[in-house]
Amino acid sequence: MVVGPITMTMLKHHGIINKLLSDFEKTSAKDKKKAEGIFYSFKWNLEKHFFVEEINIFPITDRNNRIESNQLNNLLRDHKDFRKIVDNLEDELNEGKKPAVNILKELLFAHEKRETESFYPRLDSRLSKVEAGRIIGEIGDIKIG
Repeated sequence: MVVGPITMTMLKHHGIINKLLSDFEKTSAKDKKKAEGIFYSFKWNLEKHFFVEEINIFPITDRNNRIESNQLNNLLRDHKDFRKIVDNLEDELNEGKKPAVNILKELLFAHEKRETESFYPRLDSRLSKVEAGRIIGEIGDIKIG
């Protein structure tokens, strides 16, 4: 497995997102203000992560390569599903409930595994250093965290 610049950069993004979700999960239901703050930080960072992928990384997918194309379609479907789940969690939070995030957490970890063990390494091994450097530069323009 190639652990190149795209994989490393996106692993860092996933680390930030996972920590925020874990922090949210650990907040007390009684500390609504803190829970809301962490949740909205999580949601914002997740959206930025999706933006980075959808605008900077996914367009370089080789759509003539069936493996990459199938992986891309699955990842885009995941993003759509995550947005629905997060919106539902936000609704619960707005109703004064402390939503359970177990399912979201499991799905995020599975999604991350697919990206970091297959999709990103495939791109890292296929792209030239110049191409990868350009993408990393563009990703760097969007602050995550």
